[in-house]
Amino acid sequence: MTRPLPVLVESCDYFLRQSRAALARGELVSASRAGWQAAVCATADYAGPDVDFTDGARRLVKDSLGNGNAAEWAVSAMALSDNVEYGWLDRDGIARRLDDVQRLAILVKDIADPPQSADDTLSRAWECMDNGCLAVASEKGWEAATYAAKTYAKAMGHDHIRSNYLSQVTRYLKQEPDGNKAGNWSISAKLLLDNAHAKPDWLDAELIGNDLDDVSKLVALVKAAVENRDKSQRSRNV
Repeated sequence: MTRPLPVLVESCDYFLRQSRAALARGELVSASRAGWQAAVCATADYAGPDVDFTDGARRLVKDSLGNGNAAEWAVSAMALSDNVEYGWLDRDGIARRLDDVQRLAILVKDIADPPQSADDTLSRAWECMDNGCLAVASEKGWEAATYAAKTYAKAMGHDHIRSNYLSQVTRYLKQEPDGNKAGNWSISAKLLLDNAHAKPDWLDAELIGNDLDDVSKLVALVKAAVENRDKSQRSRNV
């Protein structure tokens, strides 16, 4: 079955924001329709504007074999289309499917412009916040924190750490200048991980924004520590 392509004049992010606003107003059909349009935008960004959604999604799934969830996200997007056609409306279900559309959109962006740092991943988290996708914002915030921890571990010669990076690296970060709050920032990162698996109605945008701010501070601390180490090494080599 081919999925009809709506006429699109806006971006994926625009339609995601529209869908979240409609969901907040209890307009479930409008939320589903805008979410479906967002998904079509995402696959069009990847496969081209004239490619049917199903074909574009199939190509995206095939080209992203390293991400085993891509097919599931595409199916969630198609379920939003079914919501509109058949009236299968459930608020929590729609919210979760919109999160999957956001994940699909991020996958497209990451293929085109892969994240090179914790800052890049954190930027994705803030994009999700702007779109109202709080669970995905939390996931990306947690990923940014673990990315920073791995960066620090590798730079400082602790790359033997293979599990629970953040908890172990936090002990080292506390010894860095201005690292006395690293433990609190690490806790905020772990709260974001918990958010990623919570019911949509349990998520609070203000609290998640505060936790992302703390992760930003953790990332900045790691960046400064690595830069100081590099400067120290260069001075010794002169």
